[in-house]
Parts: sequence; C-alpha cells; structure tokens
Amino acid sequence: MRTVKVVLLGASGLLGWSIYQELKRRGYKTYPYFRQSKPDVSFAEFRALNLSEDSKVTRELLDLWPDAIINCAAISSPDTVNLDPFTAKMINVDAAERLAEISSHLGARFIHVSSDMVFEGRQQPYRSTDVPNPLSEYGLQKLESEKKVLSAIGENFVILRITLINGNSPKANRSPHERILQSIRNKSTINLFDDEFRQPCSADNVASVVVELLERPNLNGLFHWAGSEVITRYELGLRILERFGFSSNFITKSSLSDSFKKVGRRPAKLTFELSPLAGKIKTKPESVAEQLEGLKVPNSLYKWYRESATDPSKYVLRHLKC
Repeated sequence: MRTVKVVLLGASGLLGWSIYQELKRRGYKTYPYFRQSKPDVSFAEFRALNLSEDSKVTRELLDLWPDAIINCAAISSPDTVNLDPFTAKMINVDAAERLAEISSHLGARFIHVSSDMVFEGRQQPYRSTDVPNPLSEYGLQKLESEKKVLSAIGENFVILRITLINGNSPKANRSPHERILQSIRNKSTINLFDDEFRQPCSADNVASVVVELLERPNLNGLFHWAGSEVITRYELGLRILERFGFSSNFITKSSLSDSFKKVGRRPAKLTFELSPLAGKIKTKPESVAEQLEGLKVPNSLYKWYRESATDPSKYVLRHLKC
C-alpha cells in the first residue's frame, strides 16, 4: 500500500504541532515546515521554508508532489498584525493563495485553517453560512485568505474556522495556560476580560478533526469547529489556575469595553454552530474540563512550578520532553 504524503505548514505552532503528532500516529509520511521557530525535538525532521518566497515554495512542493497540503501557518497575534500588516498579509493571505494554487495543480487535498475572528461577535452562534464582518486587521486578512483559497481551488479542499485553542506548544509560549504560568513566574500582571466570551477547543481535538477531514474527500467546503462550552477569558483563566494549584488572586478581572484604547476593537462574543460538520465526523467537541485535563507544565517551568504552586495536591505532571 502506497504511503500518503502530507505537507504541513506551520508545524512549529500550537495547532501544527498537534497535527504533526496525529499524522505520525496514523502512519502518514509527513513533511513538517516551520517559518521562523524550529521546535527542539529529536524525532522530527523539520524543514525551514519562507512562505513569502513564492518560487522557493513552488519548487519545494513540486519536488515533493504531496497528496495533501495542510496550512496552519499564520501570523495570528492581532497586535503583531497591526504593527506590520504588510508582512502579515504575505503569510496570512498571499501564501495561502499560493498554496491553494499549488494544491490545485498537484491534485492534492488542501486544508486551510482560518479563525473565528472573521466575525464581529454580535450574533451567536455563528453558522458557516453566516456573512463575516471582521473588526480587526487580522480578521480581515483571514477572511481575505478564505476568499483567495475559494477562488484558487474548486474542489478537494476544506477551510476550517476554529476558535481559541488550549494545548501544549513546542516552545511553551502559545497556549493560554503557558502564558499564564509564565506571567506568574515573571510576577507580571494578568488581566483577563470578563466580558469576552469564547468557545475554546484543544489543539489535539482540532488535530483529530483535521486528519479526519484529510481522510474524507467527500467532505469539502467551509466548516466551523470549537469546544462544547462557552466561557469568558477570565473564567478560563480561573479554571487554569485551579487546574495547576494556584490561587485565583493571580488574575485580575478586566473589561473589554474599558480597554478599547489599548487592545482596539475585539469581538465580545464568538461562538460557533458546529453543524453540519459535527454530525458527519467521529471526533466530538470537548468540554473545558476535558481540555484542561490534557494541559501540562512545560519543562522549562517545572522546577519553579514545584516550588511555587499554592496547592501541592494539584501538582500537574510536566510536559514530557520530546
């Protein structure tokens, strides 16, 4: 039986790393690419690829001639996008379009990961057929990337919009719990919005969905995926503190409306209707409790964590080094 070859862009990120591990677990020949940050792992042959260099991207993928291309690559921080929208557009929009064009030429299945930030957050839950209206430059770029993909490839593709992600990243700096633990160690103030509602999902759960979509060529088009619960940023932070045995005093409640000048316009409530996808695949959306159960303490923080957690009965196992 011929081994299926999969190219994975953005493999060093929180979601990309989980997808890479799921692909390997299922026996795919995987080619993981990173743009800037190579994971410090011993069992993966990560490759560097600057997605802003069209000729190099084209040559690399034509040489491999993969059966599928999964695009998780993105400059996803709204603040970073605002600081340099031109560079962000090259990755978030132009590269996505080029990858879709190459996929079409190769006859490869193309899966493009998008964001709930394409919506303004006034209507909920959002269906995949609802009209987007982004509030931020990042949301605008993700919406434009969707349009470019749709125009570049007519079939054998999926655009998957996802929400806030929990998980364990290779660099220990991408997931909400990793940032909270880093802030506690650094004695930094943690302000979380009590009026910003999200529907978080786990990176591992999304990875299962992505690989399932890879294996289901009859499922094409635009889909939504998220967890099974809606929660505020502040509530999620409290749940994370409880999970790791820290006092709730480490987090300060703040208001999105009071922080407009600092963070700009942000959707107040982003929730997804998961049908029809949820009824067509085996993977099920996870509760917040299920997501928290999979969170680990990064190795770089473990010694500090054992000395600092206020509730030793809730010690969490370290994130096993790869």
